[in-house]
Amino acid sequence: MTIVRRMIGGLRFVVQIVVLRLAYLIARIRRGGSSSDIDWVVGPYEIASLVFDIARAVPDSMSVVLARHRYYDVPYGWSPGPLSRLPGAANRRDLFLGPWKLGSLAARTRGFVYVGSEGFLNSGRDYREHEFRFLRRRGIAIVCSFTGNDIRSPKRMRELERESGHPNLATYLADVNPVFGSDAYDDIKRRVAAVADRYADLIYNADVDQRSYLERATLPTRYFYPDDEITTSFDRFDDLDRLVVVHAPSSPIIKGTQLVRAAVAALLEDGYDFEYVELIGVPNSEVKTALRRAHIVMNEFYAFTPGVFGVEAMAAGAALITSADPRVELQLPEDSAEAWLVTPPHRVHTHLRLLLDEPHRLEPLARRGARWVRDHASASVSGAAMTRELRRVLDEPLQPLH
Repeated sequence: MTIVRRMIGGLRFVVQIVVLRLAYLIARIRRGGSSSDIDWVVGPYEIASLVFDIARAVPDSMSVVLARHRYYDVPYGWSPGPLSRLPGAANRRDLFLGPWKLGSLAARTRGFVYVGSEGFLNSGRDYREHEFRFLRRRGIAIVCSFTGNDIRSPKRMRELERESGHPNLATYLADVNPVFGSDAYDDIKRRVAAVADRYADLIYNADVDQRSYLERATLPTRYFYPDDEITTSFDRFDDLDRLVVVHAPSSPIIKGTQLVRAAVAALLEDGYDFEYVELIGVPNSEVKTALRRAHIVMNEFYAFTPGVFGVEAMAAGAALITSADPRVELQLPEDSAEAWLVTPPHRVHTHLRLLLDEPHRLEPLARRGARWVRDHASASVSGAAMTRELRRVLDEPLQPLH
């Protein structure tokens, strides 16, 4: 069976390559050799709205996704139509749609920004090697922006845990799914890093929070929160009689939901009166509605960066409790420790109780958080910085192959 699967996989890959080259050739003929009309294609799968945000913030960019995200309903430059939801859509996407879009877009753009570790080709254990080589041979720039487990090595994160004595995002990964603790899974992360090192002209990563096998220097992964959605109103803190505490984990165990629930249960049992709102598996619009009334937001407690949800919370004007720590993740701005209450896993109960006991701390903390988003994580600031970085990529010779 293993031999048969390999033969089928090899045949599928051949089909993809044929479609890719045919699409590129047809697009070149149709364009009549005209120059590129797009600087950057951003895609191909959405992660926490970053594909949409980057393309919106960087001029002359086009967002392209091969599959819709269930939590984000935003207008991409190109996305699949209604047929993508019919039976067999994933197979058609792998065999035809991804290769066709890659080939046709390669004839139009000067560069690709890849968010995450997926590519347009579903090429088994290739890990984008052929895809990147195809682009580089045609003088097209490649930028990789990693966001979490797409590059994070559980083995290297466990080494970090032993070095620091503190649990992190990899501590409970194998409990969520044993595959995350396997050598085979870690080898995938090693291969993804090696391909990025070899071909990418620029790499974005959080080097400690997403400890990996990358050997090249990286720039910190950016957040692109809409400027006009960063609150300037903190009226909710005029009424502190019954505080609202919100927790909305995307993956409960590795985000520390068990710690939050234990702290909340203990404090309610001790007679504290507050409203606890827990949201799991709901649309992003529902989460944002809850954040607008939250006094306190409890985010993840095994990470060293605030994450997209943490940024959303601060932008909405809530006081954030999270384990993100600029003393550990040195790529965070220096003023980060003042923007939220740095809370390691063993301090979740203590720090929630602190804010419940001393609610006068909440508004100043929330204001510093919103200012941090405006200064470091807004679409205007991050967009301007990334535009400069990407422009340098296009202005300089392509990164030599390693």
